[in-house]
Amino acid sequence: MSKKVEHIDNQYTSERNRKKQRQQKRMRVVRRRVTVFGGLLLAIIIILSIMLVFQKQSNNQATIERKHKEEQFQKKQDEEIALKEELNNLNDKDYIEKVARDDYYLSNNGEIIFKLPNDKSSSNSKSSSNN
Repeated sequence: MSKKVEHIDNQYTSERNRKKQRQQKRMRVVRRRVTVFGGLLLAIIIILSIMLVFQKQSNNQATIERKHKEEQFQKKQDEEIALKEELNNLNDKDYIEKVARDDYYLSNNGEIIFKLPNDKSSSNSKSSSNN
């Protein structure tokens, strides 16, 4: 069938063929540009996605570390409060006298301290006065 069809080589057909070739060349250039820019866009999206994942992991680690530090800070604050209370108690003469009586079995003049066999610890010991 192609042998029966002959091409006319006149100015119109040659110009038309040149336009087609230019159009095809332009389309190839456009396709290449689209491919290059699409590849660059895809590479940028992949890089940003990777950065997003790493940033999320970093934020999670920082959050865990911050919670841990807050717990430590709270423990230190509680310890500071307990130490301040103990300091206030050590400055109180009644507290010191109570500790001396309970823990060290000290007594005032004329007092006798009895330790009962049912006493479990020194904090449960009682003193009584005899005059």
